[in-house]
Amino acid sequence: MSLAVGDTNGDTYADVLVGTPGEAMGSAHYAGSATLLRGSASGLTTAGAKGYTQNTTGVPGANAESGDRFGAATHLVDVTKDGKAEVMVGAPGENSDGLLWTARGSAAGPMTSGSTATGGTGAGLKRRYADIDFGAALPGAQSTT
Repeated sequence: MSLAVGDTNGDTYADVLVGTPGEAMGSAHYAGSATLLRGSASGLTTAGAKGYTQNTTGVPGANAESGDRFGAATHLVDVTKDGKAEVMVGAPGENSDGLLWTARGSAAGPMTSGSTATGGTGAGLKRRYADIDFGAALPGAQSTT
């Protein structure tokens, strides 16, 4: 499991992104998912919660497959400096080089439309002896299992 905290919609309340890389999607074991819980004046709430998998419309890269481990690492950070954190989710088991999915923050929350997926080799990493596992770790407090 991985956790990330940040404000994805600019409402000044902290949202929490929970990655569950061991979750099955149908017969695809360890395909993984990530769930965004919304912050509110009274704390975290499931109202408006959103779940993401590699089968979610707008999430580029591929379909959920066994061993992808989508959600192994999560991070919420305002890369664009607009007051809304971008969602970043790692899938180190995607193909042989891993993947990092990024969705831009907006007033409505993360936007899957226009989101990006970057593989390890696309980021310039080279495989020498084994899989690259790009997306296995991201900055911030996390506990990946």
